[in-house]
Amino acid sequence: MSASAVSADNNGSPIRVLLIDDHAVVREGYRHLLGSTGRIAVVADADSGAAGYRRFLKGGIDVVVIDLSMPGVGGLEVLRRMKHREPGLHALVFSMHEEPVIVERALAAGATGYLSKRSDPRSLIDAVTSVAAGIRTVDPALLPSVEPRGRSLPQQPPTLLRQLSDREFEVFRQLAEGRSVSQIAQHLSLSGKTVANYNTAIRGKLGIGNSAELARLAIAAGVVRLAAA
Repeated sequence: MSASAVSADNNGSPIRVLLIDDHAVVREGYRHLLGSTGRIAVVADADSGAAGYRRFLKGGIDVVVIDLSMPGVGGLEVLRRMKHREPGLHALVFSMHEEPVIVERALAAGATGYLSKRSDPRSLIDAVTSVAAGIRTVDPALLPSVEPRGRSLPQQPPTLLRQLSDREFEVFRQLAEGRSVSQIAQHLSLSGKTVANYNTAIRGKLGIGNSAELARLAIAAGVVRLAAA
């Protein structure tokens, strides 16, 4: 991973991108769009967080473009692992999640930028170029929820969730989505006892006593959404 990536305009080489998204059609669309510039090259893609992290470890990547909602290890956890491995990580989250608590978590986990999938597709090109240069880039549509310079987000009802560590938040999200302790343990490569301990700590910090209360809080905070009828 290059800690100080620069654009093709500066060094004659395209920005090397790793795409991590579980939808093949979406990845192909990104690849075509970014490659059409001649300044950006998608050199690898992955259909899961785990596969993306393995490819990331091989190096040769300037910018990681990653979704958050994927089977198995989620995008936030992958970002946290990448940031731990490479402090100079240049990563752009490209997600349908627009809730402040999710944007904040992604930036805190190591993302350099955050772009909504509802934005103009060509804005992805500008965002990748900016992120490659180490410039904090947040979707303009989300800026009303972000303080100047994108350092932090305002205090809102989801403030409760800010008490959780990154790992606790990922466990919380998966619990809210209905996964069992054993399923979460497998997804995060943890023991069942460790996940159970996280579950206990999460409920203690949030002051909730059962799964229904946890789910209601997650929905209210925008961490998960109700399925369409």
